[in-house]
Amino acid sequence: MSEKVEKAIQDLVMNGPVPLEELAERLGKTPKTLAREVNPDDKKAKLGAETLVEIMRITGGVEPLRLMAEELDLTLESLD
Repeated sequence: MSEKVEKAIQDLVMNGPVPLEELAERLGKTPKTLAREVNPDDKKAKLGAETLVEIMRITGGVEPLRLMAEELDLTLESLD
């Protein structure tokens, strides 16, 4: 995964509209575990695709998905 995507995920979790503690609880994780999973410098902890989708669903933030689409030369369009 690109550094831009990793940083966007970390920013969404750490600074997004849902506090880390609440987000972690809703995901069934501890805040420490979730923070590790989104830390791009921690190569031993990985964030699963299902968890990422839930993070975006809970927060409403889709910047990581937009960046992934951009890397694939695709555009992301809302159905709304």
